[in-house]
Amino acid sequence: MMEQNLKIVSFRVNGMAGQAAADGRELYFSLRTEGAMEFVEFRLWAGDSLCWTSGTLPMTHSCTFAGLPLEPCSVYRVEAVAFGGGQEAKEEITLFTGMMDRPWQGKWIEPEQENGIRERDIMFFEQFVPMPDHFGGHDRLRPVQELRRMFTVEGQTKQALFYASAHGVYDLYLNGQRVDSRRLAPETTPYESLLYYQVYDVTHLMVEGENTLQVLLADGWWIGRIGLTGHSCQYGERLAFLGQLEVDGETLLATDGQFESRPSSVRYSDLMMGEKWDLSAPDAPWTPCVPVGEGDGTLRIQCVDPVIDLEILEPVSLFTAPNGELVADFGRCLAGVADIRLSCPAGRVVTLDHSETLDPEGNFFRNILGRNKDQQDVVVCGEGETRFCPRFTYHGFRYVRITGASRAEVQSVHARVIGTPLDRMGDFSCSHQGLTQLQSNILRSMQSNMVSVPTDCPQREKVGWTGDLQVFADTGCFNCDLDGFLSAWLGQMRLCQEENGSVPIVIPSYPEQTKMQLKTNGWNSSAAWSDACVLVPLALYRAYGDAQVLRDNLPMMKRWMDYIESTSQDYIWSEGYHFGDWLIPSFENDIEGGTAATAPVIAACQYAVTTAALIEVLEALNEPADKLETYRTLLSNIRKAVREKFIREDGFVEGDLQGLYVMALYSGAAAGELGQRVADRLATKIEANGCALDTGFVSTPHLLDVLTEYGHKDLAWKLLYRTESPSWLYQVEKGATTIWENWNAIRPDGTVTTSSYNHYALGSVGDWIYRHIGGLNRVGPGWREIEFAPDLACGLEWTACSHITPYGLASCRWQKGESGTQVDITVPHGVKAWVRFPGLKQELTAGNHSFTV
Repeated sequence: MMEQNLKIVSFRVNGMAGQAAADGRELYFSLRTEGAMEFVEFRLWAGDSLCWTSGTLPMTHSCTFAGLPLEPCSVYRVEAVAFGGGQEAKEEITLFTGMMDRPWQGKWIEPEQENGIRERDIMFFEQFVPMPDHFGGHDRLRPVQELRRMFTVEGQTKQALFYASAHGVYDLYLNGQRVDSRRLAPETTPYESLLYYQVYDVTHLMVEGENTLQVLLADGWWIGRIGLTGHSCQYGERLAFLGQLEVDGETLLATDGQFESRPSSVRYSDLMMGEKWDLSAPDAPWTPCVPVGEGDGTLRIQCVDPVIDLEILEPVSLFTAPNGELVADFGRCLAGVADIRLSCPAGRVVTLDHSETLDPEGNFFRNILGRNKDQQDVVVCGEGETRFCPRFTYHGFRYVRITGASRAEVQSVHARVIGTPLDRMGDFSCSHQGLTQLQSNILRSMQSNMVSVPTDCPQREKVGWTGDLQVFADTGCFNCDLDGFLSAWLGQMRLCQEENGSVPIVIPSYPEQTKMQLKTNGWNSSAAWSDACVLVPLALYRAYGDAQVLRDNLPMMKRWMDYIESTSQDYIWSEGYHFGDWLIPSFENDIEGGTAATAPVIAACQYAVTTAALIEVLEALNEPADKLETYRTLLSNIRKAVREKFIREDGFVEGDLQGLYVMALYSGAAAGELGQRVADRLATKIEANGCALDTGFVSTPHLLDVLTEYGHKDLAWKLLYRTESPSWLYQVEKGATTIWENWNAIRPDGTVTTSSYNHYALGSVGDWIYRHIGGLNRVGPGWREIEFAPDLACGLEWTACSHITPYGLASCRWQKGESGTQVDITVPHGVKAWVRFPGLKQELTAGNHSFTV
């Protein structure tokens, strides 16, 4: 057995990699290693001076230190040093501190501008009915503003840090150069209670003598259209900017009335509708900015990695569609923008429209309905070659229709994939091309929707639906390191929780989204959506093993559980609005009917699921026995009430839909012999449906697990491998490159529907695949215990599955051969592990192992 070299494969400070930020004197460290780590030490450097050390600590993969000697507006270097087996490994991160307790010297300043236009109120389902004002309302948009300020620097600069935030989104330039590559700063948060600010090291851009600071300021989430109903002016009607330049420990410049502004050549930009540049227009005159207020207590330094360009894609084809239109195909659905170079005459108007699919004839097809979902970018060409790449919008697309330029005039076109960068941790591939493609689709949908917050889709809504993330969390945490990203989002959730304990269905809970939800349904919470406040922290703990995320969110969890209790009667969650088992195939054309048919049972079962999850949280935190007993008694009463109200002794579940049987089993309401009868009825219903599933968002993640647990694994395999509609591989057969929102987004007869083709929720099946086919089973939190148990009778020839645990790489690869099945396993150091096959269970030591079965 070869001894593995010790190395740190991932190091994060406050959940951020490469460059971190802190607004106080507490730092949170996390790291992943390979090799036998025995000790670790964290060090804090100011230049070449060591100002703090943790000392040598026993092996740990996450810890928090408070009261560190951090000063505001400073730069540090944080070092992690791992020791083991006579080896040493180091990684470091640059740390910027924020204002901490210092007041801002800068004032909020507003450019001269017209107020944003507020859209009229519409109801939930009205947005799906085409209306004259739903598309093409670009005359309601306003120019992106350009701000500038000249200032003088005497002597050479040792260190220059610029702090900035905006009501809107902004790009920052110093002496004509963008100061970094991030997009859409300050990103999205519940602005009424939290507004991020950013810090930039601009030392290398400073020059002795005259300098020019420039800012481009666009509507973003503050004013722009967002959410299902495309409302505007969520937080205000006017753009504003806040900034401060710290040079060698002194405030050299702060936003004030000496800044000036003008409308820029970007004539408008909206997150949904798109962006327009006019490169032929003359420059507008400069006018003074107006100070309008002080920096306030909602400002916090950004605590999550910034949105950036993740990848640049070449088109797989640039073709002329049957109807004569020029279309670029980038080969897969993505979140991002087009980057095009044109050789058109000055004044030529070129339009880029974005879509995720073509129609059955191969023509461009606008797949998103609703108000202000245009996804249309426009450029008015200037002299010479025109380069157009929008900065303050992004779209969900695979195809770009190019109007106004011939194929010969398109010098090049690319797609820039944007998102929050995430460390890749998991991988799966196998001999079944469809399943391997499904894994690719899961990853791409995940990437497309991790944009500042976990969104549901990158085109129609771009908002943090809690239910989508709740059902996908386990799959997501296997594939990527979501610890810091989702911990930051949970921090926003805590701020959005209502006084009565209710948790909104969307985080951030945009004001107009909240208003629409209350008007439509009377409630802004739902079973299986709002329960994310308990289930997502628990998923993070299970995946990464750090109980801090449980401690941080426990008060929110308890308040939510109290809220459920207040809306329940006789242990049945009976009040409120609930989405039920959302988007069931048999209710494809009757979404409201599907909700009505499933909401009572789903809500009742979910109450048990979330109570059981809270008990696990309390056990992990070693909460007092009396508290645990209170919730255990509650769980027993809930399960009993669900059984008595909804489940007959013969296993029939009221409502008689597949998803309701799944949730009766998964919740524990039906167990033992009754559970077997319920599971048998579920199997019968699936077989009567042509061996096709009929489950929605809530029950689908648990479908294959309950079938497997109750002896119907063969049926689980049939569902997984099924290629007819509805199924996971049906999507693949129809050419899906990401996960669809609807099982039948493209119908068997070829009809292309106006659906989202980039929603990750149904990709939650990945978790079952990694465990049952890939053979990687996380037994203890943070992969402290691992069972390697691939199902070699799954019908495949080979699989390869791996995950970088906090302790290092765990992998299982198996391949069938003439003399048996070769199984190769890698066990990370510091974990308890065993392999299990029928008739064999054997403990494993760290390192590589091979078996022939």
